[in-house]
Amino acid sequence: MIRSPKFWGLIYFLTGVLFTYLAATTPGNMWSFYTILLMLFAAYNISISFKMFALSSRLKRKK
Repeated sequence: MIRSPKFWGLIYFLTGVLFTYLAATTPGNMWSFYTILLMLFAAYNISISFKMFALSSRLKRKK
């Protein structure tokens, strides 16, 4: 079953928020490899969520 883009946008956004939280609470300094990797994953997921929300609004306008 295919879910709506709004659903996937929410999933990607929440995953991005989770990665941001994990990066912020990582012990050690801010410039560690683990922290930077988590922030890259978070940025990717949040950007995909914005694309999904935009797709959802385009589909809604098309109907």
